[in-house]
Amino acid sequence: MLLQDTDQLDDLQGFLTSWYGRSDSSYGVPVDVIPAYLPKALHELYAFAGRWKEGADDRPGNSPEIFQQQDCLYPVERLKKDQGMVTFLEENQANWTCQVEAGNNDSPVYCDAHLLWDDRAEGHSIVNGSLYHFLKSFCLQEVVFGCKYLYRMEGKLDSIEMLFDKPVEEVWLNGYYTGPKEEGPTHSFYRCGDVLLMERYGDFWLGSNSDLPSALNDDVLSLMKLRKIKPD
Repeated sequence: MLLQDTDQLDDLQGFLTSWYGRSDSSYGVPVDVIPAYLPKALHELYAFAGRWKEGADDRPGNSPEIFQQQDCLYPVERLKKDQGMVTFLEENQANWTCQVEAGNNDSPVYCDAHLLWDDRAEGHSIVNGSLYHFLKSFCLQEVVFGCKYLYRMEGKLDSIEMLFDKPVEEVWLNGYYTGPKEEGPTHSFYRCGDVLLMERYGDFWLGSNSDLPSALNDDVLSLMKLRKIKPD
């Protein structure tokens, strides 16, 4: 299932339902609770999955929402408009935030991550002209990092294909996130059965909610340069 770079989230919603097995109306935020000033893309995301908990079927109710794993989509109750801008997302250690323009369905995404390396920079600057594109990169990243089993790998996609007996399918390619546009895309995603693969800044991450094949013994992990991140 290849997600399209268009101004809609239907394909992302379809992927999430397929990956987690089902969706439920309780996973979304009631429409009358979502601020009217949010751009359409964010409104759609909150309405469908703004309260979707990690492991919703079998984990306690206080588990994090599925988009609060590596970086964090603000709960709708935390959103606040300030001078025409809305901060909606935060890096996991609060090193940077992302904003959109209130009341603008075509708002680009602004981020202040550049302040970490550019002493001359000030405030937020545009990092993505499409909020829909940005959200697909972000949401799929969070799905990977939220997996029960997570591995990090140094290598190439063809090396990963050798590990599994199922075809690797493209999910989202050449995704842009918070990095400078001129440096090129940073996120691509592939699926192999119940394994989701993410290429992120040149490294590969493998995530699954079911245990990976027993063939991935210590010798194979070492050979393929796979490092288990979780469970510890």
